Amino acid sequence: MPLDTAFEKAIKDLEGCAPFVVAAKSGANYEDGKFTLSFFDRTFLIDYPGIRVEEVAAKNPPPEWLQVLLLHYLATARGNAVADQWVSYRNLPDAYLFDKLNGAMASLTHTFSNDIEGFRKAGLSLGGSPMTRTGDAAFRFLALPRIPMACILYLGDEEVASSISILYDAVAPHYLPTYDLFLLGNYLSTALERHKS
Repeated sequence: MPLDTAFEKAIKDLEGCAPFVVAAKSGANYEDGKFTLSFFDRTFLIDYPGIRVEEVAAKNPPPEWLQVLLLHYLATARGNAVADQWVSYRNLPDAYLFDKLNGAMASLTHTFSNDIEGFRKAGLSLGGSPMTRTGDAAFRFLALPRIPMACILYLGDEEVASSISILYDAVAPHYLPTYDLFLLGNYLSTALERHKS
């Protein structure tokens, strides 16, 4: 679906909603005709009912794909509790239709390889919280208020290459369609690479 068509449909999906109900289900704040929505380490304002998306302290409007994703999140949010159970992208509903995340993770692995300190610095710079779990370094990110994500670095050795995993809380499909969750994973990968010192 072309982006402009997707944007128009996302607006229609949100039309007529009860904004305070949407805010309660999504974890957004609604006040003075605006939703305030956090996205990783960024904050967005969404006018409602007159839909306009802007980023706090940004000069330019956000890219259209991100505007669509944020509107989808508000329209789709079901209010389910975070599951505290991690799943890979391929275990999300119908993920096989969009399974391009392996390329993003391969690029991320190439960027950090055995650079654990660079990975840690990038994770902290993007607003991640260190996690204690398997792997040599891991961070938990709040992609959106009700969608935690994790990124885990496994250092390689002479026999096994380094690898990186991007995971989603199992509740994620209650908040976004699977393709939008792919976009979240791709964004996380790209943002971590950008934050590498």
